[in-house]
Order: sequence, then structure tokens, then C-alpha cells
Amino acid sequence: MVTADEFGRSLRGAADILTRRPQGLAAFEMSEAGFRRSFQAIGLTLPAYIVSLAVERRALGLADAPVLSDVPLDLLVGAGHLAGFLALPLAMIVVLRGTPFAARYMPFVIVTNWVAVFGSLVLAGPSILLLLGIHGPELAGLVTLALAVLVLEAHWFAAKATLGISGWQAAGVTLLGLLLVLATNGLTDLLARQLG
Repeated sequence: MVTADEFGRSLRGAADILTRRPQGLAAFEMSEAGFRRSFQAIGLTLPAYIVSLAVERRALGLADAPVLSDVPLDLLVGAGHLAGFLALPLAMIVVLRGTPFAARYMPFVIVTNWVAVFGSLVLAGPSILLLLGIHGPELAGLVTLALAVLVLEAHWFAAKATLGISGWQAAGVTLLGLLLVLATNGLTDLLARQLG
């Protein structure tokens, strides 16, 4: 289980990665146990899942219903949330197999999983403000876009630093991750509209 100490260290490390400080890599536990716990860290994104669910319900015209009242929709959005978290680590098994970078898979996954946790919590902020009525969808979209660029840059730096690859190669890994998340989100939205 992720301890409070590891949670704090890993989020500090993710914040360092966000600002391109390579010393942030030292904050992560680069072990098999740390690898397993980096996947357990998705549980820490429960607030982001609840926000995603509320946004999805609002888009479907179900804003007045309780957030956790439609089990099929709740499970679908949860599955999409989980798929978005797992897509890049699973794809990178195939991408790295047989390459000299395969030995760096575990550090890559540990760091990018924690960056994903950090990113999902940060990206939930504009949606929370939208749901509270503090600002409209246009501003929420603009702020989300700006934050998403920062999170993508953190993923780029994490790939570059952990895999020891060029900036262009790291951009390719980041683009792959972005496309996988967009695909899982798009599929989740499509299926949610069929349920709604």
C-alpha cells in the first residue's frame, strides 16, 4: 500500500518533473515494490474520477441526479478512468520490447504513473470550478488546455529522463500517451451517450 511518506515524496517528485528538475527522479522508489505501488496510486485519483463522473453526467443532462446513482454509467466512467491510466504502460511493453531501452521500463512506469496521478488531480481543478459555477465552459476549457500542456511537458521530460532518449523520441512517447488517453476518453464518452 502507498504510504503517506511515499505519496508526499512521489508528488514532490512529480512536481519537480513538471519543472524539469532531474533531481525529482530521486524522490521515486525505483524498486519492484515501488513499481507495484505506482499502480496502486490510481486509487489516489478517486477525487478526479468523481469530478469526471459529475462532468459526464452534466454533459448527458443528468446534472440534478446524484453522482453515484447510475451503476452502469459509474462503472463505464471508472473503466475509462482506469484504461486511461493503464494504456501507456501497457503500450510501452510492446514499444520497448527488444530494444536497449527495455531495461528502463520500470523507472519509466513508476515516474509516469505518479506524473499521471499528479496530472489527473491538477486537471480536475478547472472542472471543479465549472461544476461550482465559478466560471463557464469556455474558461474551463482554456485553463484545462493550459494545464494539459504542462502535464504533457512533464510526461515528455519523464520519458526523456527515465528512458534516456532524445527529446524527439520522448515527444513520440508523449504523443502516444496522449492519443491513447484521447481514444479511451472518446470511447467512454461515446458509450456514455448510448447509456444516457
